[in-house]
Amino acid sequence: MKNLNNMNPDNNSIDRTYFIGGPPRVGKTTLSYALAKKIEGHVVSTDAIRDAVKKGTTDKSGDLFRLRRENDLSEEEWLKEHLESPEITIDNQNRESFAFWNSIVAFCDTFCEDNAKHIVEGVALLPYLVSEMKNKPSHVIFVGNTNKTAKAMILYMEKYPEQDWMATLNYGEKRIEGMANFVRAMSQYFKNEAIKYGFPYYEIDGDNFESSIENIIDKMIKP
Repeated sequence: MKNLNNMNPDNNSIDRTYFIGGPPRVGKTTLSYALAKKIEGHVVSTDAIRDAVKKGTTDKSGDLFRLRRENDLSEEEWLKEHLESPEITIDNQNRESFAFWNSIVAFCDTFCEDNAKHIVEGVALLPYLVSEMKNKPSHVIFVGNTNKTAKAMILYMEKYPEQDWMATLNYGEKRIEGMANFVRAMSQYFKNEAIKYGFPYYEIDGDNFESSIENIIDKMIKP
């Protein structure tokens, strides 16, 4: 039986694949597209893989739909969880990631069929799951922002309202504060897990965002 937690290493696919994991709203996507421009690669979001798997799943009660629980909370419950117990949201996020991990690996397994450079980014790339891969990408990093502030989120929402889902959903000040607290907590989680499993972790500085992105890319592509 084929190992579902394993990339096919043929055609140098492992050397041509980059994994960038980390919490939401820290700059993973921006980093990924900047790297893609630098190395002439293309970006794959694990969110897109998750959404495709969800559409093909009839049973909506499993962990794959764990984050739906967040949408069912009252405003008071949501704020309490994100501000006081962000570990609950982190656990829900991680359970969802575990639920479609095999689909991510199966997708990456097809990279041996082309000659492109692939950058896979997303919250679902957990250090533990990547560490369990027998054949894993040669380039794996994790990023976060353990100092993420609500102010930085608001500034981004004001600058890029058409690109920001929190702006689209009209998040108020307290919700933004809750998201910032969750991002800080999950950034610390990724940092601890990356160190535990021997992967590089980099902070993306919100106050020096562009230079942080450039520095990380330089470290990723250096010989």
